[in-house]
Amino acid sequence: MSVRLDAAEGLPAGYRATGMRARAFRTLRRDPGALLGATLITLLTLAALASPIIAPYPAQGRGTADVAARDLAPSWDHLFGTDHLGRDVLSRVLFGGRPAIGVALAVVALAVLIGVPLGLVAGYRGGWLDEALMRFTDLFLAFPPLLLAMVISATLGASLFHAGLALAISWWPWYARLARTVTQSLKHEPFIDAARVFGVREPVILVRHVLRNATTPILVQATIDAGTVILAVGALAFLGLAAQPPTPDWGLMIADGRTTVVTEWWISTFPGLAIFTAVLAFNLLGDALRDVLDPRTGAR
Repeated sequence: MSVRLDAAEGLPAGYRATGMRARAFRTLRRDPGALLGATLITLLTLAALASPIIAPYPAQGRGTADVAARDLAPSWDHLFGTDHLGRDVLSRVLFGGRPAIGVALAVVALAVLIGVPLGLVAGYRGGWLDEALMRFTDLFLAFPPLLLAMVISATLGASLFHAGLALAISWWPWYARLARTVTQSLKHEPFIDAARVFGVREPVILVRHVLRNATTPILVQATIDAGTVILAVGALAFLGLAAQPPTPDWGLMIADGRTTVVTEWWISTFPGLAIFTAVLAFNLLGDALRDVLDPRTGAR
């Protein structure tokens, strides 16, 4: 029956999936921005995973100090220089990619797992349930996400885990709103009505037909949000509300060098460039995914 419903949408599911993959590869080959974003994310992820192997000073990357070598400018021995405790900045930047990327993916995944099901149910059911869920969502949307995350993180206690949890709590309402909007636009489509006529259960309709058609905007938004979360985690760390020393964290490294940014510029500059690169890469990839997965932009 699912094949019959897919045919009603225009093409068999297998054909559409094959066409989508082919279009994705073509876009990556032809779009320099898409290729750059995918390449940067791959390199950042591999560098973070392999940091114990490729870091020139792994112990310093984890936080071991070497006071005799503190505040050294970039050189062949320390390509990114050293910080106020003599730790190699390059090693710290490589190790800092682990919590940055890991927390970003975890926050986005948790926000999607909380927000999307609520949005699907609210948009499909409507009525008082929709009203109740959306008013509950509006309670969180009333606060700027970063400000709400700061309050939650400060209340729970400063740590990387609490910062990630605080960001997920402040981020899920956006996915609930997005899923609700898409669901409302789809629930009266002919293929949804056909599923009801054939007696398909509501959870199956939501998962197999509504959610599948809502995947595109959710995936694009999640990809872009991953970069935004990296920036937010760095901001919380800069304020002392996320990772704590000696944890290698890009935001902490920027905070460590903020008072000597004129004389020891490398301490803050290189982790700042790492955050900039990560945010840029996820935004480029998000735009590429929108072009690939959205038939309207893909046709153009």
